[in-house]
Amino acid sequence: IKIMINLIPQRASKLIIFLAYFILFSGCNASTAEHLNSYSKVTIVLPDGTHVPTYIAETRDQQTKGLSAIMPKDFKASEAMLFPEKEMMMRQFWMPNTHFDLDVIFMNADYYVLDIHRKVKHFPREPKFKGEVPLSKTVFSQHVLEIKASSELSKLIQPGMQLKMMKSQNP
Repeated sequence: IKIMINLIPQRASKLIIFLAYFILFSGCNASTAEHLNSYSKVTIVLPDGTHVPTYIAETRDQQTKGLSAIMPKDFKASEAMLFPEKEMMMRQFWMPNTHFDLDVIFMNADYYVLDIHRKVKHFPREPKFKGEVPLSKTVFSQHVLEIKASSELSKLIQPGMQLKMMKSQNP
């Protein structure tokens, strides 16, 4: 390898290193929210009539990805993500590769808020082992809503509230 490097003129080697770096990291400039385009959307309506545009993580793959790798600029404080299930069960969420703290809102089948875990800490990298990643509390629930902990809308949601779900008008 040393012989090969010596054969390449100094400028060419710098150009090759630059191009390799550019190719390797050019994908980082793309929107981190691209995978959100595949999610269906609904509107969650709070008791005071406030509308919250909400992504639905319907498939196991979508639920696994959730808000991982989404940068704060790509997920508005006025948005949420819903993780629905077909039945009540013990639910707990973990936050690998997240870039903002979340409020995790646990609901029953009728979108009645059972419990909320506020300010679950973000973890902005892939974990080396599962135990190092912040976990939400475990709650017997059916649907779970995630919203930025810094969101003013999240602060409006309290246990005992009945939320409603409307199909979004936008495709």
